[in-house]
Amino acid sequence: MKIYLIAYGCEPHQGGEHQVGWKLANYLNDSCELEVVTRISNKKLIEENNNKNINFTFIENELGMRFKPKGRFSYFYYLFWQISTYNYLKRTVNKDDIVHYVTFGNIHLPQFLFLLKSKLVIGPMGGGSLVDYKMMRDSSTKLKMKSIVHKFINFTAKVNPIYLYTYYKSNKIILRTNETKCLIPKIFHQKCEIFLETGIETENITFVQKERKLNKVITTARIIESKNINQVIEVFNYLNNHYNNDLELLIIGDGPEKKILEKKNKENLSVKFLGKVSHEKINDYLQSSDLFLFCSIKEGGSHSLFEAAINNLPIACYSISGMTVFPSNDSSIKIEPTYNIDENIKKLSEKIIEKFEKNEINEICERSIKNLKDNYDWNQINKKIQKIYKDIK
Repeated sequence: MKIYLIAYGCEPHQGGEHQVGWKLANYLNDSCELEVVTRISNKKLIEENNNKNINFTFIENELGMRFKPKGRFSYFYYLFWQISTYNYLKRTVNKDDIVHYVTFGNIHLPQFLFLLKSKLVIGPMGGGSLVDYKMMRDSSTKLKMKSIVHKFINFTAKVNPIYLYTYYKSNKIILRTNETKCLIPKIFHQKCEIFLETGIETENITFVQKERKLNKVITTARIIESKNINQVIEVFNYLNNHYNNDLELLIIGDGPEKKILEKKNKENLSVKFLGKVSHEKINDYLQSSDLFLFCSIKEGGSHSLFEAAINNLPIACYSISGMTVFPSNDSSIKIEPTYNIDENIKKLSEKIIEKFEKNEINEICERSIKNLKDNYDWNQINKKIQKIYKDIK
C-alpha cells in the first residue's frame, strides 16, 4: 500500500497551508511509503530542503498557467491543476493505495480524486465557517453580500451530487470545525473526525510560572472586518475603565480596516497600532504582554492563537468557529457570543477580570501548554493520521 499526499500548498519556511503540506510530508515519510504530489512552482525550494529524500512529483498545467496571477490564488488555475493531478493519478494508483487530499483544505474547492479507484482521505477541510455579521457592530455591504453567497454555497454542499459522491467515496473525512461538519449529511458522519491541521514543534515549549497582573493587552491579526478589532477595543476599554485607565492595548497587523480604526480611535492614547512587524518582534511583544485578546468570528485555526499560547500568554476569545476547537475551554477565557453585542463585551470583560483577580491565570496557561503538547505537536498529528491510514487498510 502506498500513500499519495495531494498537497497543492507545500513549501518549507512558509506558514499556513504551505507549512501543513511540507510538515506532513516530512513526518509521514518516516513511517509509510509516500509520494507527495504538488505544484512545479514549489520545486526549487523543496529540492533545496529535501533532506529526507522524500518522493515528490511536480505537476503543472500549461493551460491553467494562463489563469495564474503572481502571488495570488486563482480558482481556475487550481481547477486545471486538479485536473492534471487526477490524470496523473488515474494512471498510477492501485485500489489498495490511499490518496490523501490535504491542501488546500477547503471543501468547496474543485477536485476529482473521488473518481479514482484508490481509497480516499480528505482533510482537514474547512469551508463551513460563515461571517455572521449580526455579531458585529458595523459591517460593509460587501461583507454582507459575501456572507449571503457563502451561505448559499454551503447549502449546495448538502445537495450537490459531486459533493455527495465525494463523501460517499471517502473512507475518512477530516474536518477543522463543527460548522464544516454540519455541511455533510448525517449519513456520512461516521466517517468524520474533527481536528485542526495546525501543528507546532513543542520540544522547547515550557510553562513559565510568574506573577500575573493585567497591564498590557495585545492582539495580532490581519485587520479585516471578520477579525472584529472594533470589539477588541471595546473589551479593552471596559477593562481599562475597571483598572483606572492604567492599561495599554497593542494591535499588531495590517489590512484594509487599519486606517479606519486608527482614525476612529485617535483620541484613545491607550490604544497603539503597531502595523506589520517581524516574527521575532511579535514574540517579544507577546512575551512582554499579559493577555491576548481575540474577538474574531471566523477562523479555521488561527496561527495567532497558537503563538500566544506558545508564549505563555492567556487567551480571551469568543467560543465560535475554530475557537471552539482551539483553545480548549479549560485553557482559555471564553464566552459563547450572542447577537447582543453589549452583553458579549460585558461578559467577556468581566470573565477576564474574574480570572485575573482570582489568580487563575497561571493554571490557565499551564493547561494551555499541556494542550499544545498533547494535541498539536507534529508528532501527535502524524500519529492521528497514521492511525487513520491503519484503520482504512
